[in-house]
Amino acid sequence: MELLKISGVSIRIHPTFLVVLLVYGVLGLATQALLVFGLVLGHELAHLLTAKAYGFKVVGLELFPFGGAAYCDDLFEGRKLEESIMALAGPIFNVVLLFSAQALRWNGLWSGHFADEFVRLNFWLALFNLIPVLPLDGGRVVRALCAEGFGFVRTTKFLAWAGKWLGVLFALYGIVLWGSGKFAEGPLTFITLGGFFWFVGSKEISTAHITFLRHLTRKKEELVRKGLMKSIWLTVHRDTPLVRIVEQFTPDRYAMVSLTNEKMGLSKILTETDVLEGMLREGIRFPIGKL
Repeated sequence: MELLKISGVSIRIHPTFLVVLLVYGVLGLATQALLVFGLVLGHELAHLLTAKAYGFKVVGLELFPFGGAAYCDDLFEGRKLEESIMALAGPIFNVVLLFSAQALRWNGLWSGHFADEFVRLNFWLALFNLIPVLPLDGGRVVRALCAEGFGFVRTTKFLAWAGKWLGVLFALYGIVLWGSGKFAEGPLTFITLGGFFWFVGSKEISTAHITFLRHLTRKKEELVRKGLMKSIWLTVHRDTPLVRIVEQFTPDRYAMVSLTNEKMGLSKILTETDVLEGMLREGIRFPIGKL
């Protein structure tokens, strides 16, 4: 459901967010739910504004319970500097609110239950989002830093699966709390988090290859436009399937692939474009030595 449009950016609320707001309201926690909604919106807008400051074209923002996702026409995933700073912008926003509110409390300018909740929620939103799993901001920083060494697709899948299993643990913990007779804020929050992690983690895994192929296409265009790009060298055996090689490519480096012969000497050199076009033409399991 579209909430509003700001400077051409569509801000939407996922149906699960509305369900959580409704349930919290029934439980008498409507004020807290609206506060969480406002803080999550501000957190995601910090990501969005940072992306726009880098010149990325942001077309949409979707809010989930306790998180969100920005949609860009341009690709930033896997770029060390850009993705790291964009990911950290959200927690920094919460930290700034946290210390600002705390300063008001220390000086006796703000007090009461709402002030306590404001500080507590900003603290946990900042800390929670720095957990190094996808789809959280900490996971995006780890992916940006590790994609070059381990490959974008492999790193994305590992961090997304870690997020899904963390979601399972959250959901189980919520069920245990519920079974002990405490069905209010705690169990509901953990069960909702579990579903959120599983849903968004699955989405990250299913779109990893698509996002990566878009990166490779854009990278070729960028190389032609700039005339140069940093590169990496990969040495592979002739029987290695193309998909294993492509998964080693990174968004910010152009790959050159040296192919060995039976005596482990240099047979030939292929470019990243050669490998990608061969995979699209022959299939992902096609051995590179037959290109």
